Amino acid sequence: MNILGISFLSDASACILRDGYLVAAMSEERLNREKLWFGVPHRAIAEVLKIAGLQLDEIDFIATHGQAPLEPERAPYEAKERDIRAAGLSAAVRDEKIKALWSRFSHESMVFSQRTPQYLAQIAQLGRPMKIYGHHQSHAATAYYGSPYADAMVLTADGWGEDASSTLWRCKDLKMERIARSNTFDSLGYFYGSITKALDFIPHRHEGKVLGLAAYCPEPKSYKQIRQLVDVLPKEGRFIGRLESSSYLPRFENPDLKKLIAEFSREDIAAATQKTLEEVVTALVSAQGSAARHLCVAGGIFANVKLNQRLADLKNVEEIFVFPNMGYGGLGVGAAWLAYVEETGKRPQLFRTAYLGHDPSDREISEAVSQSGLTHRREENIAEAIAEFLAKDVVVARCTGAMEFGPRALGHRSILYHAKDASVNNWLNERLNRSEFMPFAPATLAEEAPRFYRNLEVSGAAASYMTVTCDCTAEMRSQAPAAVHVDGTARPQLVSATGNPDFHAILLGYRARTGLCSVINTSFNMHEEPIVCTAEDAVRAFRASGIGVLALGDFIVHSAEGIMPR
Repeated sequence: MNILGISFLSDASACILRDGYLVAAMSEERLNREKLWFGVPHRAIAEVLKIAGLQLDEIDFIATHGQAPLEPERAPYEAKERDIRAAGLSAAVRDEKIKALWSRFSHESMVFSQRTPQYLAQIAQLGRPMKIYGHHQSHAATAYYGSPYADAMVLTADGWGEDASSTLWRCKDLKMERIARSNTFDSLGYFYGSITKALDFIPHRHEGKVLGLAAYCPEPKSYKQIRQLVDVLPKEGRFIGRLESSSYLPRFENPDLKKLIAEFSREDIAAATQKTLEEVVTALVSAQGSAARHLCVAGGIFANVKLNQRLADLKNVEEIFVFPNMGYGGLGVGAAWLAYVEETGKRPQLFRTAYLGHDPSDREISEAVSQSGLTHRREENIAEAIAEFLAKDVVVARCTGAMEFGPRALGHRSILYHAKDASVNNWLNERLNRSEFMPFAPATLAEEAPRFYRNLEVSGAAASYMTVTCDCTAEMRSQAPAAVHVDGTARPQLVSATGNPDFHAILLGYRARTGLCSVINTSFNMHEEPIVCTAEDAVRAFRASGIGVLALGDFIVHSAEGIMPR
């Protein structure tokens, strides 16, 4: 059975499920070079069909999200308006909040009645039978069916999708039962995104900058005020938001946030925001007791790696799984898995790899190298050549093999450097035109990881995909200061011989030369550009970056400036 999964929201993507195996998946942005592009991903559809060796008429079902009513349920909005009127606010503030609330209702109505049906109509034009599932149902499916657990609790949370901004599920023996949901206006995504906007970052894109800033203020003075913006009903399994104006409604400015920004530093605001997010989510999961021992999460909120660490630290959580493409880009995979279970009554094959995208052919690589005009040579043992450069403190950009599916570069579209130089986070980000407040992530030999990170027995699966932070040991802080944040954590990728033999071979070669087990790994792209996809993309980004060496397939390419440690 061949199933084509499609997601059409921000980071639109396509995937192929063949007889229960996820054999191809990639985002449209990597092909059209428009970051977080949304719409029907026709180029990605064509590419995943090519990767799978299929024609469109060989697809049995198209699976997607978008199962929505004609308009949002009015009752929760009416109840929210009553709460606002009863809050004792001034008339001006009260009226502004009510106006913003019903503007949200109008926006959601437009999505339900116009935007989503238009996307679904475009997908229907592909001419294959369609199966349509719920937004958070699809998120939950990525978390549950992507995990190795037969019995699990699933939590999803993002901006919003159809009738919810978060959902809680009990999952056992293929069956998924939704037991709680949060209304769309009670959104953790809106909460965090609103702060992101208030701090002059771009919401739905720069939340990671807020996360990085948070570590610089251990005791935020704005916490009391920020904490009032969102709350949790743990036993009911849902959140409560008090930000009717949000980053997703730019015509409304939130007077509460404007006042806070004027009073406190951005580090303070970021820290209070992160602390609040961690508190409400961990409180909800803690209240589930032993039912959450196998915890699976998906949705954009769980791109927050520090939050995922806090969940892994909970006493009632024995293991945590974070689907690697946790945001909207993963919805098509969840829908495809739901369709497979519905049709066969069987569980999809275990998710084993995120290397599911475009794989440059030898011809593509050779043409890109020859047309570049840059000095190059083919290496018989490219892993050893890269290890040698890294041991000599040379920055290496790498593009090889199938591209990663999801927001993290996991060695196939990465920039690598030794982790001994803490200043790299400044000068390399400057070279890439980036501004970040969190250090680069370390890629570490999986077999050596217990020496460097704590609590891997709970978070090891997530750490394989760079979706969780871990507390670092003294040895890690000493050996790899460039990868350790000011709070003593790092966001590792554990590299195994089975999961990525080529990258593992590089790290083995590096260890043989230096005695060190980690290198920094950051995505191969310039600021605000998608991660490189093709060999041509790699050459173009390499030229723009001024990095010394490009490892493109089996070729080593030198920049015009020569081989530079910086």
